Parts: sequence; C-alpha cells; structure tokens
Amino acid sequence: MMKYLLLACAGLAAHLTQAQTENWAVSLISPAMTLNADAVLRLDELNYTVRSPTDAVLRVRQVITILNEKADGKAQLVVPYDKFSKVTDIEGAIFDASGKQVKRLKQAEITDLAYAQDNYADDSRYKVAQFSRQLAYPYTVEFRYEVSSRNLMFYPTWQPQDDERLSVIHSRFIVDVPAMMPLRYKEANLTRTLTKQASTEVKDGFAYAWQVDTLPAIEQEPLAPMLAERVPTVYTAPNQFTVQDYIGSCATWKDVGDFYYVLNKGRDALPDAVRRQVQELVAGEKTVAGKVQKIYDQLQKQARYISIQLGIGGWQTIEASRVAQTHYGDCKALTNYTKAMLGVVGIPAYEALVKAGESAPDIRTDLPGFQFNHVFLCVPNNRDTLWLECTSQLSPVGYLGNFTGNRHVLLITPEGGKLVRTPAYTPDNNRQRRSATVVLTPEGAATVHVQSVYTGLQQEPYIDVIHGLTHDQQRDWLIKSTNLPSFELTGFGFAETKATIPAITETITLSTRRWASPSGSRLFLPLNLLSATSLAPVLTKPRQSPVVLKYTYDFEDTDTIRYTLPDGFAPEYALAPLSLDTKFGTYQARADVQGNQLIYTRRLRMHRGRYPAEAYADYADFRKKVARADKAQLVLIKKEVAAVAPK
Repeated sequence: MMKYLLLACAGLAAHLTQAQTENWAVSLISPAMTLNADAVLRLDELNYTVRSPTDAVLRVRQVITILNEKADGKAQLVVPYDKFSKVTDIEGAIFDASGKQVKRLKQAEITDLAYAQDNYADDSRYKVAQFSRQLAYPYTVEFRYEVSSRNLMFYPTWQPQDDERLSVIHSRFIVDVPAMMPLRYKEANLTRTLTKQASTEVKDGFAYAWQVDTLPAIEQEPLAPMLAERVPTVYTAPNQFTVQDYIGSCATWKDVGDFYYVLNKGRDALPDAVRRQVQELVAGEKTVAGKVQKIYDQLQKQARYISIQLGIGGWQTIEASRVAQTHYGDCKALTNYTKAMLGVVGIPAYEALVKAGESAPDIRTDLPGFQFNHVFLCVPNNRDTLWLECTSQLSPVGYLGNFTGNRHVLLITPEGGKLVRTPAYTPDNNRQRRSATVVLTPEGAATVHVQSVYTGLQQEPYIDVIHGLTHDQQRDWLIKSTNLPSFELTGFGFAETKATIPAITETITLSTRRWASPSGSRLFLPLNLLSATSLAPVLTKPRQSPVVLKYTYDFEDTDTIRYTLPDGFAPEYALAPLSLDTKFGTYQARADVQGNQLIYTRRLRMHRGRYPAEAYADYADFRKKVARADKAQLVLIKKEVAAVAPK
C-alpha cells in the first residue's frame, strides 16, 4: 500500500510541477496565430501504444484557448467507447485570460451517454466533459484522457488542425508498436519527416513520432479542397489484429476482404418458406436483370432499415433468417439478406464496402484498412453490373447517386477483397430540361406553365419532397423554392420515373402580376427568371488553394421558354446570341422572334475538375459572364410607337 501511495504522490507532484512551469496566458500567443482563428491549440499530445494484437492504449492531452463563441464547442470533450474499450481517466482544468487556473474538472461535470436513438441500436457510448462555469473570452481549457482498447481494427488518425478556424502552436503524435507489428502509415502535407527509435513503452518495440509547430488558421476560400488535403495529417493502420477471437490483417486489400468474409460466412441461410417464395417470385423471368428487379422490389416492400451496431456486430451481420422473420436490419443485414435471396435463384452477388456520403472523401487506396461506413450489393451481369442500395425503399436498381457513386469500394469475394470503382455520373446523366410557356399582358402580368425534368443527381432533392411531404407541404416547399416576384401557384404535380438514371418531372402553373416591368410604352422583359446563375464569391486576398469543382458540378441545364407577346408589342432591338466555351463549362443563350412568339433558349453545361489556385479568376469571370447573360432583358415596345420613333 505504501508503494502505491508513493507512486500516486509522485504522479501528483509531477502534474503540479508541470502546472507551475506552464503559462497559458493569452498574451503569450503571437498575433499571427489569432488571425482568422476562433481558437488556438496551444498544446496537443497524442500517444498511442500497441502492446499486442489485442491490447492498446491511447493517451491524449490538449490545451485549447477559446477566442470567441464560435469555438465554444472545443471547450467540450467527447470520448467514445464500447464493449471493446474503456475510458480509464479524464482530467481537465480551465484558465482565465491571464493564465490563472480557475478550477479543475469535477466528476459531476462528466456525463456518460448512449448513442442509441430511434431506428438505431448501438451499444457504443461516449463520455462528455464540460465545465459548468464558462469564463469571459478568451479563456483556456485543458483536457487529459486515456482509453484502453481490445479492438485494434482501427488505429488513430493524427490531424491536429481539424478546423480552418483553428491555429496550432505545438502538436506531437507518437505511436509505439512491438517489433513484430510494424506500423503502417500514410503522411500528407508534412514538411518534416518522422523519427523512429527504440520504444521506451513497448519492450523490443519501436516508437514513431511526428511533430508540427506554428500552423496559422487557414483562410477560408470557396471551392477549396477538403481540409484533410491541406493540413498536416498522418493516417495509421494495423498490420495484424485480433478482435473477439477473430484474427485479421490489413496488409493488403485482399486480407481486409478475407477478414470480412470469414466474419460473415454462413449467415446467409434462409428459411425454406422464403426460398420457395423467391423461386415463385421470379418464375417466368428469363433475364438476370428481370430477376434482380423482382427480388429488389420485394425487399423494398417488406424490409426497413434500422442501424444495428452491437459489439462486433458493427461489422458482423445478423443472420438472413432473422431478417426474414423481423423484416428489418442494418446495411449489412439487408445486403446479406438480398444476396441470400439472389443466391436462391443462382445469381451471385458480392457485398461492397464503401465510405458513403455526399461529401465523404474517397478511401486511401494505398493504405488498406477499415475505412468504410456502409455496405451495399454488387451484382455482376456480364458487362452491365447492377448495384443495389438495400437500405433504401426508394432507390431504383442500378442507381447509386452521390451517396456511393464515383468512388472506390471493396468487393467481398470468397477469394478475398477486390478494389473496384463505382460509376460516375456525367452531365448527360445529371440534367435539368425545362420547358415553359409564358403569356404576357401589356401591364407585365403573366400566366406561366412550366415542366421541368430532372435526372440523376439533379432529381435527388425531389425524392424526399415527393415521398416525405404532404400535398400542402409540397406546395409550401415549391413556393419557397421558386425564385419569382409575387406569384400565385395555381397548380402543381410530380411524376417519378424509376430507372438506372432516375427522373422526376415537375409541372407547375402560376400567375404573377410582375413578370415584366412596364415603363410608358415599353415593357422590360427579363428572359430568364427561372434558372438564373449567381456570381462566384469575390476573393479579398490572393488565392492559396486549388480550385475543386466537385462531383455535383457535372450537370447540364437546358431551358426553352416560349413567350406569347401582348398584341401590338415587338422587340425594340434584337438580342445577340451568346456562346461561351471554357475549361469549366459551356454556355449558350439566344432569343428568336416568330410573329408574336419569342423563343428563349439557354444551355449551361458544367463538369467537375481540379485546377490551380490562379484559375479561380478565370472561373469567376466565366460565372460573371453567365450571371450577366442570365439577367438579360429584352425591351418590348408598341408597334405604333416604334413606327414613328426617330431614326
């Protein structure tokens, strides 16, 4: 007992000595480190020690100065854990602007919460530490915590500057591993090389260390690459690991797939009654595509999605027989269930692991590991591979959209993992085709009928509108999203076409008192009130980052608006056709008169790409020219006035 008491006293004395020598006064921060910053990371120490394939500990210490209310979230600590990990220690302190410690974190200020919520079953939990008393700005918080883990499928990522509005004074990352478990890592945006030496934490092991100093906050720029592409980052991954008696390796993508395959092998058995139903369902279908369609339709009618993350169940599916009984499951379970039904009729299919999400980056293909957050299904069909999003009751066969499209996925085969890429959607897939008729009065009022067909990515915002809103809510949504002067929506409707490239047709009729503006004997007619483009943001400083037009920039918008002019009115002058052709996209617009009909046509085609920083000026100029053209007005004048107008 005396031995442990002496050790505890020694540890406390070390903390007290360190606290006495450290000074967290805000005045010590260089002005350059507060420029564009909401918070300053004064000290950041992350130590990850791997003792064996089943045992690791993470120790973290952070000192952060909060400059304003925008960074209050950084004064709160959130530490996740689950049945394979344990939070063994959390400490904290808060300091005023002078660097004086005002108080230490109390146990009552640490709460323990569950992730579980509606449609979500998860045994993961998290501890939240937050001071009950907030100081005047600026103030400083310090947190220390320790987490032990028995699941080494995942190693930590070091990215001290995780926010553009955060500056970093000092950060250090140390990983200790046994000699028989060499560290696998990937560096990005580092100016200093790592150091590697004998470990003092692990017997016969090695310590890898990285350090960065003086990282100012980053100027926020439009169309910039993701933050991870611009700040120092180190990704780490295991070589070998063991979790709940399952042994795995991340040395290659084949190995990653092998582990997932073994983890879920034998969980696709279906009850005999379900097998008979599947066979009857596809009876008479001659093609693979036809059989897949019927089975997928059946899945969407019967099953619903519930996220299940229980223990190793976060990666191991529940059995297909249970899904058949309960009619629900998570992405793994519904994918496995669909695969099992296809197997009944002899159609092979493979789970596809993916990092899903509209803004999610692609996985790091040169660092195999568990970088995924979702599973869906791949059905080979000669050269026409079919992709099935088994968690959706709305997606058509073959369509991935921006959730899982245009990225690498890992197919799980009996021979191991195979890395492939999902389809990308082009401007020809992502279209808005708009046709409108506008009948004008001499006073500038109009009755309008518009039909818009949206395909691919452009139809996605309308899915929730059609299936998630009532008729009255849809009407309110249309009124809010239609950018016109005061108008009355007199009718609307939606029609959905399910296909590999799905489409939604929107039809609206409306009346407005001010489509054109009268002035004496003239009417000033804006030609494009429905699809006007905005200006690109103006830069106030020289641009630093590349210009990235993301996946959603692959689109084509075409508009054809037929105006019926008021009796006695004609254009005072012709509008010259405009055509722009740049590396970012193309634009054409023209207005033609045929009797009392004025036909306005417009076509904007954009495509994604990555360009150097200096290209932003050209991009902004293109957007400016398009925006100016979209604001073009045609002056209409009464014919009798035009006849006597001076030459």
